Amino acid sequence: MDKLKELLSKNSIYQHESITDKRGHKNASVFLPVFFNNEDYSILFLKRSKNLSAHSDEICFPGGTFENDDMNLLNTAYREMKEEIGVGQESVKLISPLSKEKTRTGYIIQPFIVLIKDEVKIKVDEEEIVDYMFISISELISKKNRRDYYFLSNKLLISKPAYIINNQLIWGATASILEEFLSIITSEDERNK
Repeated sequence: MDKLKELLSKNSIYQHESITDKRGHKNASVFLPVFFNNEDYSILFLKRSKNLSAHSDEICFPGGTFENDDMNLLNTAYREMKEEIGVGQESVKLISPLSKEKTRTGYIIQPFIVLIKDEVKIKVDEEEIVDYMFISISELISKKNRRDYYFLSNKLLISKPAYIINNQLIWGATASILEEFLSIITSEDERNK
């Protein structure tokens, strides 16, 4: 966890970018929220409602689609986090952006790593988000919890990362973003245990 501690101790170096329309893709952003509790680091995941038209009943990170009132994608993530779980900007420390994730459903997602402050209270909105969970980073890096998820795209068989923890499937963009984060903070040996 030395790499994680080093990453979390740094000040953010994010440069805001202008929002441009990239051939019909929708811009979105999410936070990958890290929480330190009881001598361990965990990541906050949300459970989406079964009643949603897109990505229903899936595990996700706080975030959503850019709106015209948002100044930039970072503001989108702050706004969505407040709406979904009642956590404001003052309750997190921005750490770093991750690589953009392009989805099959037409989104380009800008993820940001944030550190959640200890005293934060989470209250899901119960419309879009119905539950939340903290999963320890040690569970996430365990090889026994990682899978490969296969699907067809333009007649090609594609493999993407997925995780199954506590009977919950983490897949799609959420798993790809998580995979990049874990590769930054852990060594190859730690991920193969």
